[in-house]
Amino acid sequence: MSLKIGIIGLPNAGKSTLFNALVTKPKAGVAAHPFTTIDKNIGVVEIPDDSLFQLAKIENIGKVTTATITFVDIAGLIKGAHQGEGLGNQFLHHIREVDLILHVVRFFKNESIPHVHSKIDPEEDIEIVNEELLLADLQTLEKRLDKEKSTPDERAMLKIIIDKLNQGVQASEIKLEDKDKAFVKAFNLLTLKKQLLVANIDEDEMTDSPKKIAGSEVLSIGARFEADLNEYKWVEQQKILKDLGLKKTAKEQVIKAAYHALDTITFYTIAKRKEARAWLVKRNSTAIEAAAKIHSDFAKYFVKVEQINAQELIKIGSWLKAHEQGKVLLHGKDYLVQNADVLEFKVAVK
Repeated sequence: MSLKIGIIGLPNAGKSTLFNALVTKPKAGVAAHPFTTIDKNIGVVEIPDDSLFQLAKIENIGKVTTATITFVDIAGLIKGAHQGEGLGNQFLHHIREVDLILHVVRFFKNESIPHVHSKIDPEEDIEIVNEELLLADLQTLEKRLDKEKSTPDERAMLKIIIDKLNQGVQASEIKLEDKDKAFVKAFNLLTLKKQLLVANIDEDEMTDSPKKIAGSEVLSIGARFEADLNEYKWVEQQKILKDLGLKKTAKEQVIKAAYHALDTITFYTIAKRKEARAWLVKRNSTAIEAAAKIHSDFAKYFVKVEQINAQELIKIGSWLKAHEQGKVLLHGKDYLVQNADVLEFKVAVK
């Protein structure tokens, strides 16, 4: 599982600059005018994971496969995007493909980079972008309502959702019964996706308290500084951060926040001692759901799963020693996978 995060915002908010702060390559073009990004930029980032490399070390495993996050730099949205303004339909389609929205909001002041509305007003900027997402969702649902194949119950549900959206209520805020959630989820609504707000701040504000939007703290990142920092090697990055009194890079902040927003955890496999690999699953996933992440046959022919916490295994020193000490536990298909579990699946492949 690779998380897919879409970076959105108004033109000149700093989306491509933040993208460049998060990925190693390829880099996105950046300029002081709107629509520098015409098509989406895509970058895959390995998630730093010291436990994974320690597991490989104690078992003398040569191949290590980290979990990844795919970042998608989506061109700036403007008023009328849902009607195709500024190539809006194309950009909105890109947003439908992601698991999480990283919404970049401009706080930085730079007269050489014009604001698309000639003034810096973060809350208004957020409203403009979110309104376009909401209007695009209305279009999606109204088109479905016009189709004859909808059942009476489905049409009734569509009308309820459309009415709420017309009141300015995001799809994620609408309370639905479980039986209706799957129906609504199938439309892949933009306002159903979780959002992380990122305040793009000036460099001299990076040691200040996090910015607040609508009374809530948001990720505050100096995208220009972080993009420049990302050009250095990791050791040099850490020295620069320490000298400035900062603790984490933008990449580390965003990854941690994304995990939290999507309720994601990591489990590990060291199967046959040939590959140490990290996997991402939703919190409260069962053992059989985790098995399916690896291979459909693992779920189909699941028998049992052996489990131990990664740090406990690293402390003991090897899977064999952990077995001998009775520290490796056996579970059935309903076991709820915990963060940092090391799992070894037992299957009866026919």
